[in-house]
Amino acid sequence: MLIIDGYNCTYAGAALGGPWSGFSLRQLCTLLEKTRSAAIVVLDGRPKPSEPDADEFPGVSLIYSGRGIKADDVISDLLSRRTDRRHITVVSNDRAVAGDARRQKARSQSCEKFLQALIVAAAPKSFRRAGVEPPEKSAGLVNAGETEHWLQALGLSKKLPSNLPRAPDATTLDDRTIAALLGPVDPP
Repeated sequence: MLIIDGYNCTYAGAALGGPWSGFSLRQLCTLLEKTRSAAIVVLDGRPKPSEPDADEFPGVSLIYSGRGIKADDVISDLLSRRTDRRHITVVSNDRAVAGDARRQKARSQSCEKFLQALIVAAAPKSFRRAGVEPPEKSAGLVNAGETEHWLQALGLSKKLPSNLPRAPDATTLDDRTIAALLGPVDPP
């Protein structure tokens, strides 16, 4: 279970820049739905017209703190009412919120680390490795002698072009892929 400091997380995402520029609550909820992550997103104040309705993302609970109450206090209260705190991760860059979560025996995670994991989890399987490969599989041959042996065995010349294309790393998502997963930027 996740409890997310909503505006803290969206601001942290937008601060990453690039495809994250303009990162919104709707995009956060979309990523959570894609990964089927059970989450409670806690937000300060009251809903804004540009934000998703409570029933737009069934797997995500949006809780607004209301007027004069901080989302931090709502997060703390939610944690204190739960008996399964050890299985809850609180996502926030706010040190007080993270510290309170740890005091209540919950886990805490920074927004940036959470968003990075979330975008990889939301990516199509073709962008993720099915298993861990040994480093030598993608690192090339071990030494020059081994290289010479295989060039000779395969009947190739010893001079290989230095500008051979490099295969992309399947676990690395480029800016275009991240932008495609985040969807359109909400107007301000």
